[in-house]
Amino acid sequence: MQRTFESLKDNDIEIIVIAYLIKHPELIDTHFEDLNNTLFANSENIKIFNILEDFHKSQKNISIDTIKNYIPDIQTNTHKELSNQIDQIVFSNDIFSNYLDALQELYMRRELFKITQNKNNEITTFETSNSIKDIFLDLEKKLFDLSNLKKDNYEFRDFASVTKGSLQLVERAFKKKGKYSGVVSGFRDLDNMLGGLQNSDLIILAGRPSMGKTALATNIGFNAAKFFSQEEDKGSVVMFSLEMSAEQIGLRILAEQSKIPSDRLRKGELNEKDSLELSNTYQQINKLNFFFDDSPNLTVSELRSKLRRYKNNFNIKLVLIDYLQLIKPESNKDNRVNELSEITRNLKQLAKEFDLPVISLSQLSRQVENREDKRPLLSDLRESGSIEQDSDVVMFIYRESYYLQRNEPTRGADETQESYQKKHDSWKDRNEEVFNKAELIVAKQRNGPTGKIELYFDDKYTKFLGVEKNASN
Repeated sequence: MQRTFESLKDNDIEIIVIAYLIKHPELIDTHFEDLNNTLFANSENIKIFNILEDFHKSQKNISIDTIKNYIPDIQTNTHKELSNQIDQIVFSNDIFSNYLDALQELYMRRELFKITQNKNNEITTFETSNSIKDIFLDLEKKLFDLSNLKKDNYEFRDFASVTKGSLQLVERAFKKKGKYSGVVSGFRDLDNMLGGLQNSDLIILAGRPSMGKTALATNIGFNAAKFFSQEEDKGSVVMFSLEMSAEQIGLRILAEQSKIPSDRLRKGELNEKDSLELSNTYQQINKLNFFFDDSPNLTVSELRSKLRRYKNNFNIKLVLIDYLQLIKPESNKDNRVNELSEITRNLKQLAKEFDLPVISLSQLSRQVENREDKRPLLSDLRESGSIEQDSDVVMFIYRESYYLQRNEPTRGADETQESYQKKHDSWKDRNEEVFNKAELIVAKQRNGPTGKIELYFDDKYTKFLGVEKNASN
């Protein structure tokens, strides 16, 4: 039998819940996360609940007579029903909880009815500027918010229970037969410093253009996917690439793993040996759970919506975003700094909501180029909103050779050949010394040490390796 919107209200249950709160106001404290005036459909009951809440906050006693004084126009039958219910109540927290659950279910049914009705009108009347994509996203968000109305309660916990949870993190790391409680990046020195990539952390990987941010993020994603493939629950990695296409990133990974230079792969300059190596490499890696989404102009809400589906279907355990400044703001702010601040806050919430590490790449301001020492500093982020404040880890990638190669010394007008040659030889020696060297600077770690990690960068394959790993090859 089809029911109407009016049938999704029950004044008797509303009266019983209010009667309980009048007789046992301590229930307002014990159930504060579940109680609010939107649960009530009757306008008089909403007024009564608001007075109850105000009196409780002010630590004033309330009774049925007080309500009559504050709402003089209260209907006689409402006043009478409340009085009767108060007299009949024999306190039981379980019974109250059951009535409150029933009230919440009715509220959720009413909200679901309104959401679907509104969307039906929006779809059928065409009286909206929203595209069908916007309608879908808005509907999905509203349904998700409604379905998560009753979230897990964050209860008051004693020291014993907190430290027990901490011990479980250590246990988990021990069972992995390694040192890390977080996701393995594949770079031993980095994993030692961070203890792995930690769940709920927002990790910023920043650098100037051409430093290798995308290459390093892809290396980390590939290493993590390889690690997950050996675990029982077969976790996955997803990379949201807002700049490069998925095929371009795939080409880079094939170059890295097959050790065929990426420029030769792009041109198709392969001999028989290369073709065989490429085929073997593909067979080895094609089953890794490394997923890509190269949709452009995504907002954080769209990222959240996509991630919700991906996490449920593919057991996502690590998220990579390339890159922060290409994420579209939800709404136009008065300036770009405020837009970026809102985006980083939302990314941190995303990491916490899904309880996994989120690595977001970020560009750095040009002020780096104006210094003699071009190693990035945290201050280089400060003109980009609250990136430093909202992130748990900030890492900078720096390659001295990039700058050296673009600053070959020239001979001054009054300079002798000998002086110029000495200067050029010094530049050449330094260039050779740092040619394949890179630095990963952990400039901020909320829960651990900071420092510098040396990496080896192979520009032929756009691949980073840990120095110790390269030395063993």
